[in-house]
Amino acid sequence: MAVVGRIGQWSRARWRTGRGRAILAAIVALVLAVPSALGLILATALDSDRGADVRVTRVATLGVMAPLSGDLSAEGTSARNAVALAVEEANDSGAIPGWRLELSTHDDLSRPDGGAQAADAFTANDRLIGVVGPLSSLVAKVALPALSAEGIPVVSPSNADPTLTGAGIDPRTRPYPTYFRLAGTDELQARVAAEYAVRTLGRRRIAVVDGEPRYGTTLGGRFAVRAAALGATVTSVYQVQGDGSDGSELDSTVEAIEQEAPDLVYLATGAAFAGKLRTRLAASGASIQVMGSDALLQRRYTDDAKSAADGDLITSLLVPPTRLPAAGAFVADYSQRFGGPADDDGSTTPSGADSTDGSDVGERNREDATRTLAATRTLPATRTLPATRTPPATRTPPATRTPPATRTPEAAAVAGTGGQPASPPREGRQSAARDPAGSGAAGGDAAAAQRRQVAHDAAVELAQRRAEAVPPVAAYAYDAARTIIRAAATVLPGRPSVDAAARHDVVVAIGRGSFAGVTGSVGFDRWGDTPTPRVALYTVLGGRFVALTTWT
Repeated sequence: MAVVGRIGQWSRARWRTGRGRAILAAIVALVLAVPSALGLILATALDSDRGADVRVTRVATLGVMAPLSGDLSAEGTSARNAVALAVEEANDSGAIPGWRLELSTHDDLSRPDGGAQAADAFTANDRLIGVVGPLSSLVAKVALPALSAEGIPVVSPSNADPTLTGAGIDPRTRPYPTYFRLAGTDELQARVAAEYAVRTLGRRRIAVVDGEPRYGTTLGGRFAVRAAALGATVTSVYQVQGDGSDGSELDSTVEAIEQEAPDLVYLATGAAFAGKLRTRLAASGASIQVMGSDALLQRRYTDDAKSAADGDLITSLLVPPTRLPAAGAFVADYSQRFGGPADDDGSTTPSGADSTDGSDVGERNREDATRTLAATRTLPATRTLPATRTPPATRTPPATRTPPATRTPEAAAVAGTGGQPASPPREGRQSAARDPAGSGAAGGDAAAAQRRQVAHDAAVELAQRRAEAVPPVAAYAYDAARTIIRAAATVLPGRPSVDAAARHDVVVAIGRGSFAGVTGSVGFDRWGDTPTPRVALYTVLGGRFVALTTWT
């Protein structure tokens, strides 16, 4: 209290003069300022500490442009599902540090107007890091100008028009610098199909039914030129719309083909028109080999043509998962996430097989499916493109070949030993030597081995059916998504947002990068094309599309 009294006396004495009042005012201001400054410093420090503990996760968008309605919705949906799987895996593994991916899908209707609308929607998304798709070359021609102008990376699983990357243009230039594709081109498919029809099958009189939109040279037109160059007579190229409701176009086409009596008809039309045409040709009694483009790889074709389609040949620029050695894990994950064959209960354990492990059965079955799917690919060796090979003169036409997928385990074992019956495993031979009567411990070992073999055979069969149930475009869409994600993982970390510079760097990273994908080695040449295009040949057997061989 004495101290307070003395301070009061001192203050009153100073207050009587002007200088004293100024000193008192300065002291008061200082006293008030010190707590405020300390409070500000403390608040800043606390806020800084709090910011160091909280990590901000930014969001980038990966787009999918595909037909999600209409006749091609099955392919579009499978492509979307595959990209969704790749996005989920990337987010779960933290593939892009500090970033999370979200999926944005737009239905392009497999029409130019749908593609234009989808492109407009994507260009308005300022978080978009890339687009998987479109599936249709016709849609790509409309969508790519807008996407490329905005610098948006685009990786298509299946576009085949050569002009999209400047092929066939002299001098060649790249029209869309941000565009890449995993499939080969129609020029390649036409060449392989013509080589097979003329040189392998020996067809000499060929009619072509072309139902593609007239925007430049079509696949049917390219096939006709290639077949004629190989010495075949192209009797006619029929331009059809394929959408007439009165059936007059179908009637006139069938009548003209019957009169020409070709020994092969090449169909480059939609599946609906092709199925009706195939049925009519069979009903007329005409014995004509039919070969078609990948547009026929739809249930619509076999549903309409029924048994008349058996033995027909179809080429595709997409190799099915059944013939992709690295597709086992993808098929297992895709089937688990989106469903497999109609009778697949999600387990590779067959009915009647001994299964006692209930803890890690899911992961073990996934590993088994991966291994056994690879084991089933003891198929005819992948061949070089027909232009570099001379087919054997005595080769059996593919329509009469037993497809590899239907070979029994016994037949596969014989084939794998040069036609001689496979010897029993070494362990089995030793057990038989120790206990020739098959009794006691050896008998128990034999029963266990038999159960394991039954389970293995069932796993092989289920893995094969699962692979057959996954559309080829799904595997390519999955690799297309991974292409963009891998590039983004080298660009986005440390950046505050997706901007034009980030997109540019993603395009550069895609062009320079390569990796081992589900569909094979993934990479691109200077034009945005895959340097390792492939062509698959299918036949129809009992309503199923069975892959016979591939060329690369």
